[in-house]
Amino acid sequence: MKRKYKDITKDTVISARITDDEMESVRQLMEVTNLSASEVMRKAFHLQVARFSEVGALSSACL
Repeated sequence: MKRKYKDITKDTVISARITDDEMESVRQLMEVTNLSASEVMRKAFHLQVARFSEVGALSSACL
């Protein structure tokens, strides 16, 4: 899988323990989207932020 590097650096790391089933879901998403695990998790994070924003659970300062 060829990676495209952009000028934006990402220096912050978030580490999480997930179950084998959750990792399998990540692997499946990686396969069908041709994205890295980091890219899949970033997209999931952005979707959750949008979801919480829709219901007013996040302040505008968080966005």
